[in-house]
Amino acid sequence: MDSRPSRFGVGPRIAASALASAALAGLATYQWPDVCRLRALANPVVIAVAVALLAVGVPIWLAGVVAAMRAYNHDQLVTSGVFAVVRHPIYAACIVFNLPALALLTRSWPMLLVPLAAYAVFRASIRREDEYLASRFGPAYKEYRARVPELVPMPWRRVAR
Repeated sequence: MDSRPSRFGVGPRIAASALASAALAGLATYQWPDVCRLRALANPVVIAVAVALLAVGVPIWLAGVVAAMRAYNHDQLVTSGVFAVVRHPIYAACIVFNLPALALLTRSWPMLLVPLAAYAVFRASIRREDEYLASRFGPAYKEYRARVPELVPMPWRRVAR
C-alpha cells in the first residue's frame, strides 16, 4: 500500500453511516413514538449514564484528534497518550462512547442501533488504514498493533514494554 490515506481516514465513512442510520432511527421514533421510546429506565439514570459516557468520550476524541493531526503533519506514528490505550481513539470515542450517549439522550431504542452501524462501517473500512500504517512504519506499527486494543480501551490490560 503506497498511497497515504487522507488525514480524516475512514472517519467520513463512519460519520455518513451514523448520520444515515440516525436519520432513519429518528424518523422511526417520530413515526412510532410509543414503540420506539425507551421507558424501562428512569430518566435520571439514562441521563447520568449518557453524561458519564460523554465525559469519557469527548476528551478521548479531542486528545485523539490533536495527536493524530500532529502525527499526520509530521508523518509520525503516535503510540503515546490516548493512542497507548486504544489504536483508534477517534473512532473509539465516537462508536463506544459518544454515539451511545447521544442515543440514550434521545431515549429511543432505534438510536441505539446507530453505533452498531458505525461499527460495521469501521470494521469494513479500517483495513486500508492498518495496511498503510504497517507498510509505512513496519515492525514498530506491528508491535504497537499487537500490544494495543483496536477500538475498546482496556487500560488495565496494557502489556509492559
